[in-house]
Amino acid sequence: MSEAISPAAAPDTHEEGPHEQAWPTMGQAYFAAWTLAVVQMCAQLNNGVTTLMVESVKRDLQLTDLQMSYLLGFSAVLFYAVVGIPAARLVDRYNRKWLMLASIAIWSAATAACGLAQTFWQFFAARFGIGTGEAINGPLSYSLLSDYFRPGKLPRGIAIYNVGLQGGAALSMLLGALLIWITGGLPEVQMPLIGAVRDWQLVFVFTGLTGIPVMLLMWLLAEPERRSLRSTSLVVDGREGTRLRDVVAFLWTHRRLYLPMFLGLALTSIHMMGLGAWSAAFYMRTYGWAPATIGLYSGLVSIGFSIPALYGAVWFNEWFAAKGYADTNMRVMATGISCAVPFMIVMPLMPSPWLALLAGGLGPALMLVAAPSLNTALQIVTPNQMRGQVTAIYLFVMMAAGGSIGPTLVAFLTQEVFGNEAMLRYALATSAAIAFPLAAATYWYGLRVYRERILEMRASGAPV
Repeated sequence: MSEAISPAAAPDTHEEGPHEQAWPTMGQAYFAAWTLAVVQMCAQLNNGVTTLMVESVKRDLQLTDLQMSYLLGFSAVLFYAVVGIPAARLVDRYNRKWLMLASIAIWSAATAACGLAQTFWQFFAARFGIGTGEAINGPLSYSLLSDYFRPGKLPRGIAIYNVGLQGGAALSMLLGALLIWITGGLPEVQMPLIGAVRDWQLVFVFTGLTGIPVMLLMWLLAEPERRSLRSTSLVVDGREGTRLRDVVAFLWTHRRLYLPMFLGLALTSIHMMGLGAWSAAFYMRTYGWAPATIGLYSGLVSIGFSIPALYGAVWFNEWFAAKGYADTNMRVMATGISCAVPFMIVMPLMPSPWLALLAGGLGPALMLVAAPSLNTALQIVTPNQMRGQVTAIYLFVMMAAGGSIGPTLVAFLTQEVFGNEAMLRYALATSAAIAFPLAAATYWYGLRVYRERILEMRASGAPV
């Protein structure tokens, strides 16, 4: 059983240091969280629309499942591998508002460029550009939220931010379905230097234009004061460092604390990104649904389950915290993933699309209940001056494992193991049966070390 402490020992507030301003008001914090949620929603649009366009892109660019998997995953991950982690140092040193504005501009332009692609490599380059723009979006958002919300309220901010993750996935399906319906049947347009522009390409162009109003909203957000939180800082070789090698050394020194978080995320990401990339193809090949139908119902189900799940995320976390559990964040995460396991495995095996939608809504909803707790856990045990880079490494693990392995693993199982495109459902079930039980076990394994670290921080006076 987890060691419980008195709730009074876990204060939600603390006195500001002599050189720190007062924390932002809750109104300012909530505005920031909802603004970042909208930004994240915009970032999700291109990925969801690409999922709906899988069969159309395959057909017109004459691609195999494996080639398509590289466009769905590896192309967007490549930037993380090359520049993303070093670039995240900018998050820890420069104005985060202006960095976010630049990020939105880049990924929006790259999304529109997908609509002009005529070959595999042109589409690959455009997807690479999307990864370029999105590479520091997560580190920027979590860094800002950690300076807008006090530690005790941070799960609320991250839960709101996750509205953008889920809302973007849902909106991308609904918007994609609408644009497919609007552009469906339009004749090809011949453009100088570009060639034929088809209906699915127009969808990408329109999606890229959504970045313009989002940039205007982000411009209204103020840059908060960075909180030193020196009582929570851990040091490397007796000093605080912000260079990448310092951050890597810090993570290695505290690997027993961070490894379960990183590994658990990697395992779930492998399946979820594989499922996300091939979900539309799954419904088309298994049940014969059209892309517009898939987008409509998938979007509605996602919205329907995500709203109560996010309320549940806040309630579940605060309920455990009120009980006095020092390991609340990791405990909620482990519980949510464990409950999601059966739904993720049976979803692609369902005899009807409606039952598949139901299972496919329940599983991610249970994960969503847990997601704010995991991100909160990472932020509060990481020194402020390293949060941007640690979060970038954390998200790189997610993208490297999930983005590069997930879609390709599903394609490999379908094409090389089961040997038939119609067997995609069994490839998805196999992926879930491997990844999710291992992830759940990993989070439960990390519970004790995380609890010990939180108790150690509280003993030193940190407001966690």
